[in-house]
Amino acid sequence: MMRDARPSAPRTAARRPASVRGGSGVAALLVVALLVAFAATLPAAAEAAPLLSSWKSDRFGLGITFPSNWTIVDETSSGARGDVVILGNEISALLVGLLYDTRTPQEMAVDLVNSQKEATPDLVVLQSTATETGSVVLLLQYTIHPQTSAAMLVDEKSLLGTLTPGESTITIRGMVPDKVDVETQFEEIEGIIATLGQQ
Repeated sequence: MMRDARPSAPRTAARRPASVRGGSGVAALLVVALLVAFAATLPAAAEAAPLLSSWKSDRFGLGITFPSNWTIVDETSSGARGDVVILGNEISALLVGLLYDTRTPQEMAVDLVNSQKEATPDLVVLQSTATETGSVVLLLQYTIHPQTSAAMLVDEKSLLGTLTPGESTITIRGMVPDKVDVETQFEEIEGIIATLGQQ
């Protein structure tokens, strides 16, 4: 669902992303930000299978599994709000939010774009697609730390969907710096998202 990416290019004109594969909402999500680094001293058997870690929302019964080069950067849990985890790999970031939320995916998409635009005024919505079940997939691009030596163009793919209508939602945001191999990073993120399911 998050496989498409654009090659890096100067931000002088809007780039057209490849089409996003349509998802099938939460069902697809359940089926569906550094490099894998194993110490040279690991035994050959350990090197053959990547080390895995996992995170689980006890509140919603859903979790994800991720390779050892990704770590939990931040995690919050609230009885009123829900659960959010942010993973990072020294290059990219992945946010998964399982929230008590009555908004529709379309409302969530509008709110996400508006809030992100406050933080990054140059935000461009490259594509917004509604799936057959009403989830919304967004392709965004924006600059973080603008007008500083740390300024960085970021590509983001987000999926906003419903877990329980009128009760809970899911937000998935994959964020990749435009200066790296964007496609490979999004493939890694997609691999993690593919593990999302009942734990």
